[in-house]
Amino acid sequence: MGKRIAVYILFALTTGYLFVMYDTSVLSVALVLEFLYPLASAIYLHLVCRSLTAELGSLPETGEKNQKMRIGLWIRNKSLVWNGKYELLLQIGLQGKTRQAKKRVSGMAEAHSNQETFFYFTSSYCGRVEISLKKMKVYDLPGFFYRTIPLAEKKTIGILPKLELMPLEITRRTREFPADADEHAAERSGDDPAEIYQVREYRALDSAHDIHWKLSAKEDRFMVKEYGFPLGCTVLLWLDLSKENQSSTGLDQMLERAACLSFTLVLEKCIHMAAWFDEKNERVIKRKIDSEEAVYEFIYHMLDMEPYGSRDIMKVYYEHAFWGDHFSSIVVIDGAGKIRVNGEEQDVLLL
Repeated sequence: MGKRIAVYILFALTTGYLFVMYDTSVLSVALVLEFLYPLASAIYLHLVCRSLTAELGSLPETGEKNQKMRIGLWIRNKSLVWNGKYELLLQIGLQGKTRQAKKRVSGMAEAHSNQETFFYFTSSYCGRVEISLKKMKVYDLPGFFYRTIPLAEKKTIGILPKLELMPLEITRRTREFPADADEHAAERSGDDPAEIYQVREYRALDSAHDIHWKLSAKEDRFMVKEYGFPLGCTVLLWLDLSKENQSSTGLDQMLERAACLSFTLVLEKCIHMAAWFDEKNERVIKRKIDSEEAVYEFIYHMLDMEPYGSRDIMKVYYEHAFWGDHFSSIVVIDGAGKIRVNGEEQDVLLL
């Protein structure tokens, strides 16, 4: 506003100088109007600000990284007479981050109108993006003076990573790893005596312990039980998001690599568990991932993950959560996006 006031004062001084130099009624009227203008502007802005409101409109629930998204804004003018020239100030950035980009949207709200306007933005990071409506400036018609209406509305959009396949190799150790589970494979046998996969005729080298004696007596030939293969989680994907050296870039890489790794494991028919420490609620969150639908659910919930402060407390909850559990491989992705398999960094993941 400082520049506008300076321009207004310059005009007033110029008119005053011309009024002194030249005796004409036009300059007299102009000088009076210029001195009355601030008062008229204040009255006009007071009336317009009483009737003008702004709020966030339609927002997509989720978007994709580097994808243009459309955000709606509702501008309402209840006045039957006064038009409102406005400028909205918004801030956009990752939730919980102090560094946010500013966005300005301006226009004219006609009397007794209810209009929706739009602006576009693109996020280069994954995570929860927060859109904050901070304030609205309402200008008088010439645009020299304005009043500020404070606003405090916030909404979030989940920015999802783009899913791509990761280079990895799943070894026989993981494929044949005996995992406890309530579900069993329908296309392969295993060694879980709690579930029978099929009963078939006896073959050479079959163990006598597996003979189904009742059915053998009925069929008058030796019949053997094949046990079920449990569909348990053989790989643990641990997301280690601590407050140490946390950054927007590191969080982005962590979310993207975790999502891509989980997606790749599902396509490789490898059931796995994703988990992280929720310090706020003092628990370890676990999610079993066995389908593409489960991958998307995991990604959506992963966006709400918050960094923890105490590593010692995290270790206590980790040990308690996985007490007695066994995995063929433990994959750790830290807050910088680095991946370690069983404590070692690998160029091509070997699970």
